[in-house]
Amino acid sequence: MDGNADFDAARNAALRSLKSHDRSVHEIAEKLSRKGYEAALIDRVTADLLRVGLLDDEEMARRWVGLQLERKPAGAPWLRNELSRRGVDKQLVELVLEEFADQTGSEASAVELLRRQRGRYMSLDMDRARRRMLGALARRGFDPETASAAVAIICNTTEEE
Repeated sequence: MDGNADFDAARNAALRSLKSHDRSVHEIAEKLSRKGYEAALIDRVTADLLRVGLLDDEEMARRWVGLQLERKPAGAPWLRNELSRRGVDKQLVELVLEEFADQTGSEASAVELLRRQRGRYMSLDMDRARRRMLGALARRGFDPETASAAVAIICNTTEEE
């Protein structure tokens, strides 16, 4: 293949990948690298996609965090880790998380997550249910104080019913 054909093939592969999900520059580069494209060509493709606005790590991170919080509440540490894993620059991660600060790791979002998962814990004895709820919240990045408060609210609500 000549240079233009290689570029077109790599760009089309990147576009197909972007069709299904928002992706970071790093994720597109990794995907193209796994397909065997050379680093210089990958740089050209990602630069082109950035230039035309099809790749934008800040917007991708913003949409991704919003979707995550809508689907399943989480704390900032979990979101930070996931965005870093996706190759988003640390400064961008902090900027985006600052925008969602009121929605990440709040007691209300922890309680909402546990309410959605309530069925998982109903058949367990209270101590085991508490441990599992605390573990679930910890894995989603909630700090121990917030997790404990949310578990107490859920347990009190359950005992009253």
